[in-house]
Parts: sequence; C-alpha cells; structure tokens
Amino acid sequence: MVNVISEVSKDKIFDLLNHGNRIDNRAFNEYRDISIKTNYITKADGSALVSLNGTTVVAGVKTSVATPFSNAPNQGILITNTELLAIANRNFEYGPPNKFAIEISRVVDRAIREAPLIDLNELCIVESSKVWKIHLDLHIIDHDGDLLDAVCLAAVCALMTTKIPTAISVNGEITLDYDKMINLPIKNKTIICSVYNVNDYLLVDPIYVEETLMNYSVSIGFREDGSLCAMQKCGFSSVSPEELLKIIKIGSIQSKKLFELLESIK
Repeated sequence: MVNVISEVSKDKIFDLLNHGNRIDNRAFNEYRDISIKTNYITKADGSALVSLNGTTVVAGVKTSVATPFSNAPNQGILITNTELLAIANRNFEYGPPNKFAIEISRVVDRAIREAPLIDLNELCIVESSKVWKIHLDLHIIDHDGDLLDAVCLAAVCALMTTKIPTAISVNGEITLDYDKMINLPIKNKTIICSVYNVNDYLLVDPIYVEETLMNYSVSIGFREDGSLCAMQKCGFSSVSPEELLKIIKIGSIQSKKLFELLESIK
C-alpha cells in the first residue's frame, strides 16, 4: 500500500503534537468512541460489528464438524481470515488477501490462541475423529486507523457470542442437537492495544492520517489479568527497551478500558 499525505497536513499534525494536541482534540492515550453490536449477522453462528468512529469491522463465525489435524487429535480447529474490502480505503484493492490482511489474521489469531480465548480441547467430540472447526472471518468495511485493535475486539465479541449445538456421539455417528445450543468454551478474554510512535510521541488509536506518519507501532495482546499473550511491531524505526516498557505500561492501562466493554458481552 502507498500512503500519501500532503506536507501541509503533516506539518499541521506535527505542530499540534508539539503543543500536546491531536487533530481530533483527543488526549494522546485516548480511544475514540467505541460501539459494539453483537449478533449482527443473523445467519452466522456468532458475529459482531465494532466501530471506532471511522474504523468499522465486522466479524463473523461459522462452525462445522471436521476431522482434527493429525498433530492435535484432541483439539478443535480455528481458522482466521481477514478481508480488506476495497471500499474501506483508497489503498485497498480487489483480489486475494495481501500481506497486510495476512498480518492482521496472524496477529489476531496469535492473541486468541496464546491467551487462550477458547479451550480448543473442549471442542473435541471424538478424539482423532471429530472436532468442532471454527471459521473466523474478519471484514474491514471502513478504515480510518488502528485496525488491529478494532479487529481483535470484533473477533473476541463474535466468538464470545457464538453458539453451537450439543454434539452427541453414538456408535461412531455424530448427532447435533439444535434444541440444546451452548456457548464456546471461553477460557481467557483477550484484546489488542496498539501504541504508535508519531513524531516521537506515543499515541493510542490514531486516525488514518496520523497512522500514515508513524515511525513504528507496537500492538500488544493482553489477557484480562494484565499478562501479555502477543506482540507485533510494525515500521522500520527501532524501539529502545525503555520506550518499549513505556508502551507496555500505556497499553496495560488502556487495555482495562477495552476489557470493560467485554463485560456486557454474553
């Protein structure tokens, strides 16, 4: 992707930051208003729409009974896929997933697995034979910055609201009881909080025009107890150990606000 911003806009943003301000009048560590709508897609097994003002993501979950992988015969399967809709941003194009989409899928998948959000062992129906397979589809429908935080929040909300039928194995035959729907076995909630270095200032939840000016970003996956479960750095500039500790501290504080949003999700 090629990001283009005028020198006038760049100078304005840098001047505001030098005076302790941002282009939309937020504090450096302040998120935009976040809205969450669960069960957004009626035909999905679980879904959520998350908006951070101009950034909007839809996550959908579809489940099926499948054969487990040979190296994990007693574990369910999680497949994560991200699609960057061309209408979401002028730099997005039609076609197969690009490197950016693959990176989003991998980072979100890593946070979910390493938390772990779902106890995959509980998704085993018959060891080495039948398990639940979860397809997590993430669709970016409007991109105005800070995608990873929004995507992970949508993914977690969709998985937390996913319901599957009770599976019963009788003489090798699997019967699904749709009259007894159950939630996925949620173990540890997780979110991603990203901190961006823009003109040597550390910002949370940048809008797109701020994001294009970043030196680097660090996205951190947190568990609800405050421990870390994932980390991803983007950008060419290096990060000093002192600055990384400062970033983790900022992320830890802001992550608590995101976890508060999950308390009402059932």
